[in-house]
Amino acid sequence: MLNEKDLVFLSSQGITKDSVDNQIDFLTGNSSPKTLTLIRPCTQNDGILSPSEIKRINSESNPPMPGVFISRFIPSSGSGTRMFNFDKFSKEFFSQLHLLPFFSEIEECCLSNDIDLEEIIKNKDVDKLEKILLDANFMNLSSEPKALINFHKIGKSSISPFEQFLLNSLDDITNDKIYFSVQDGLNNKFDSKIKESIFFQNQNLEINYDLITQLKSTNSICLDMDNNLIREKNGDIYTHPSGHGALLEGLNNIDADFIFINNIDNISPKTRELRFQVSMALYNIAFNTKKNFDMMIQTFTERNYSLLEPSINQLEHILPSQLKGKTIEEKVDLVLEMLNKPIRVCGVIKDENSKGGKPFWVYDGNSESVQIVEESQVDFNDEKQRKVWESNIYFNPVEMVCCTKDYQGNKFNLKNFSEDLLKMKVKREISGRDCQFIELPGLWNGSMHYWHTTFVEIPSSLFTPVKNFTDLFLPIHQP
Repeated sequence: MLNEKDLVFLSSQGITKDSVDNQIDFLTGNSSPKTLTLIRPCTQNDGILSPSEIKRINSESNPPMPGVFISRFIPSSGSGTRMFNFDKFSKEFFSQLHLLPFFSEIEECCLSNDIDLEEIIKNKDVDKLEKILLDANFMNLSSEPKALINFHKIGKSSISPFEQFLLNSLDDITNDKIYFSVQDGLNNKFDSKIKESIFFQNQNLEINYDLITQLKSTNSICLDMDNNLIREKNGDIYTHPSGHGALLEGLNNIDADFIFINNIDNISPKTRELRFQVSMALYNIAFNTKKNFDMMIQTFTERNYSLLEPSINQLEHILPSQLKGKTIEEKVDLVLEMLNKPIRVCGVIKDENSKGGKPFWVYDGNSESVQIVEESQVDFNDEKQRKVWESNIYFNPVEMVCCTKDYQGNKFNLKNFSEDLLKMKVKREISGRDCQFIELPGLWNGSMHYWHTTFVEIPSSLFTPVKNFTDLFLPIHQP
């Protein structure tokens, strides 16, 4: 299937032959993904921290201490392709078209191309509007990075989510760089957006943000439905970005004590203050968790077994299956292994028929743990699993804070806490052909499978995603 030229090309992308062989085995069914069995949904006091505990932790917490570096990581390498699905656009929207934050850009495009926009609005011509927004000869918004498309207006000026996250950072809990993932070759486009932004004309943001390129070495090969490799017109093997799990490498390289993660499309000027309050609460819980874990780890590493015996006896009641029948030395080793891992505190909200991950207790074939589970990871042919899934009342809006350093302040290698076998096979049409490729374990799913996770309920009003451009007509996205 691979010739010498293919191997040279793939090597230039950072993709090895062994990696391709493993991908082909997975896509053709010669190797299987790991499956998760849903045990029960996470609920208050059973996987989700109780409101009283949250209140107690926040009341006893202090502002971040000097020398504690706090950052944000915003996955933002996606394009606007799926955002401009006109199936959700009805002719009634024409009366509101002027409310779009990029309406002035539509006017400019029509003016420079001698297009009568008033006639299009009057006739409610959806096809012509779609052509103006998406055609490569006009605005070409579907190929624009989603992070750079104007979502809102502040005063009379339009603002993109990229600019909005940076604007928020000027008086946020964060005190370190804000990191954005971008596709290879688009760094200049992001940098230019800030240089030209009316919001930062008096600000020197060089030290406030950094761009992390999504590496091509994480891309997946694609096979058609006859298991033939998809190729470019020049004969080179086509590779496809492998989902947000590919961003683990970027997260691994951020040297901050605490790192918030947010989706690029979940932002609104109207929720700025609320996000600050929620971020502070999540940070307090993460800091408190890490402080307690570090103290326990320090105590256990000293291995004064007589002093540790009461603590171990207490843990045996909580973790009987893991500790039963082990020597005290083995018990200490197991406790250290359970504690010495990356930490994340994830906000969850009440589910209102949202598409995405949910918090569950799961069994992965070895042990039970709390995880964010995606719909694609569930066997809906199993009626019991379907019922467990449908009984969950919470949803993951991607509002979380991570601590990726050990008790001595050394960075964990996050790849050691990922479960590669939780990757997924994805079927999609690419260049007019049905094909399949691999999505790596999701950044907040399989990539964080072996992390210590705490779920916290946060206000649903913080979840204001722009999945389709028609969402921009909603009041939360209007001035």
